[in-house]
Amino acid sequence: MKDIKCPNCKQLLLKADICKGEIKCLRCKKIIKIELDPKTERVTPAE
Repeated sequence: MKDIKCPNCKQLLLKADICKGEIKCLRCKKIIKIELDPKTERVTPAE
């Protein structure tokens, strides 16, 4: 499993192997888009 952290404040958001969706960071209140599969890993802030 990989640790998924907020790209803005580095707060741990979740631990997952495969994940696709959005999550709101509890610390900085930004919406984070997560796309994680065995081939690619993308974590980007939503705008």
